[in-house]
Amino acid sequence: MADKKPTDKKSIKTIIDHIGRTVVGSVTKEDPKTITLFNPVIIHVQPDPQSGQLQVQSFPYIFMEFLKDKDKNNWTFYKTAISTSDVDLDDRIISQYENINNPQPPIQEAPAEEPEVIKLFDD
Repeated sequence: MADKKPTDKKSIKTIIDHIGRTVVGSVTKEDPKTITLFNPVIIHVQPDPQSGQLQVQSFPYIFMEFLKDKDKNNWTFYKTAISTSDVDLDDRIISQYENINNPQPPIQEAPAEEPEVIKLFDD
């Protein structure tokens, strides 16, 4: 699969779905009745029980591991069942969105030296 380009900030749309979840996604199609989002992510905000500060959690509408074709993850929402907005999201939320949909493998440090080989049996 080819590397995905970073999402254009202008193409990111925030909606509230039919059960009240905040959903962020890249708009692939929009008409008067529907809006289609590619790789939508649910944004969940809740207070931390110990500190009382708000925590923001983001997770995909469907986990990528469940998909055979990662390029087919378009979700169409009927505008009669959702709320749309014109909010301009903070760059940190956009970054979380991109990291969920285009995760980078962790950087692993190479071992400093070769580990000692211990022979268990004589040849």
